[in-house]
Amino acid sequence: MTDERASSPLTFGQLSVWRVMETYPLERFSETYLREFVPVPPGTTVDEAVRALSVLCRRHESLRTLFVDSPEGPRQHVLPAEETVTVEVVEHDDAAVVAGRLAKERIVRAEEFGRRFAVVTRDGLPHAVVIVVDHIVSDGYGVIRLLAELSAQLGSPDEPGRQWLAETAPSPRDLAAEQWSEAGRSRRNAVVRHWQKLLNTLPEEHFPVPLSDGDIPGRIEAVLYSTRARAALELLAARSNASPHTLLLSLTAVACGVVTGAAQPVLTLQSGNRFDPRWNAIVSSMNQYVPLPVDLGAPETPYTDFLSRLGASAFKAYRMGMYDFDGITDLVRQERQVELGFDHFFNFLPTDIVARPAARLDGHPPPRVEEYTPRRQIGPRFDVKVRFGAEMPIVIRADPRLLPAPELRSLAGWFDEQLCRLADGTDTTVRQVADRCAAAMKR
Repeated sequence: MTDERASSPLTFGQLSVWRVMETYPLERFSETYLREFVPVPPGTTVDEAVRALSVLCRRHESLRTLFVDSPEGPRQHVLPAEETVTVEVVEHDDAAVVAGRLAKERIVRAEEFGRRFAVVTRDGLPHAVVIVVDHIVSDGYGVIRLLAELSAQLGSPDEPGRQWLAETAPSPRDLAAEQWSEAGRSRRNAVVRHWQKLLNTLPEEHFPVPLSDGDIPGRIEAVLYSTRARAALELLAARSNASPHTLLLSLTAVACGVVTGAAQPVLTLQSGNRFDPRWNAIVSSMNQYVPLPVDLGAPETPYTDFLSRLGASAFKAYRMGMYDFDGITDLVRQERQVELGFDHFFNFLPTDIVARPAARLDGHPPPRVEEYTPRRQIGPRFDVKVRFGAEMPIVIRADPRLLPAPELRSLAGWFDEQLCRLADGTDTTVRQVADRCAAAMKR
């Protein structure tokens, strides 16, 4: 067992978060914090909620870790578990408002744990528990585990939560030891060769993205909500034999090419790096950015051919997504004399969407596009995220200097229209899809 007071290297995922966020102004760190809440069963007491949160901190060492800089580089310092953790008790009707307030101030990683908790009461009785974490503590999947375990402890019928509570939680320090070990050297070298090939073949104007293009605040957002788009995606997956992920990735790639004018755009995927069952459910930051060069092919290329190539390329990119950020940064500096930067993001979350040959395109309410001011005002200039839900929200966040609000709104609507045209066979080539995307943004 690792000494509870020992300092350890960061995991590759933690290191990636550290390096990406150190390019941001300190006052913008809090925009990246994950904030969630769970309702609690009636009759739950404040003491019961605090005990449940204390159990989470004993089980998951990332919740009691300080992250410090040192001459050897960033390190993680895990402290012994407290019997009872400090939890705010806040009287408020809206737990989301409380979560936003808890996340407003920057967490000083070397001096405080990267999490904040609150029990939210109404008339003195708990109705929700809020969890806020720095992204270096956990990614979204890890937070799902925390919420599930918390709900199960408080008596909710959460089967995954009960199953996880019966297991010993994986340790980020153990993962870091494995990643940096001599046994892991061959994998690290394979990833370096992959990146070297990318640098040998990708045009300098497309990759890496200059950091100054991504770290200037100011972002706008449009979200498509459409049950019809979800049905079209399910139908298209059945007819094309391509995964829902690959299909929406393909539309994002075409859109990125139209928006940026790049004939061979380079997207950024977020590899969850949870392929190994031992680390699948770890509460830590596992996501890392991976570049995906996209070959749109000749204009008259059948769209199905494009999908086949893209799916294979994306699979390889994800498998190369666990890497030493500092080592790759040094390689990029050596080869391109620039810092490592990323843009044009795609992230697909709804794993419940599957191929459905019987899906219908008629009988749905009209799609709608809503415009928002996103909480996060820094980061990628072009960012597409597909979320869970019956309406399959497609969130497009953009720098208005790249994609003004009217064009952004039109692009969001295009996703709905284009999925339907591909699903019913109206459009069959890359050129048709790209031309329709360009036309939509001129409306």
